[in-house]
Amino acid sequence: MQYNDLLDILAEQFSCEPQDLTPETDLYEDLGADELDATELAWNVGEGIGREVPAEDMAACQTVGDVWRYICENTWHTAE
Repeated sequence: MQYNDLLDILAEQFSCEPQDLTPETDLYEDLGADELDATELAWNVGEGIGREVPAEDMAACQTVGDVWRYICENTWHTAE
């Protein structure tokens, strides 16, 4: 998974444009995420990286950058 793939997932899930998302975009304050969104995001990210992602791991991510760091730390891919 590349960073743009994550932006596409988030844009689709939160009905926004990928170019409007930055690493500092707050999932909860800016995008209005809730517990159900964290579960859905975990599923979508898991599909993207090919492994199960616990919903509580996504719930602990506050920003887009946090989600990307999680992906980078839990896969062999590097940040781009």
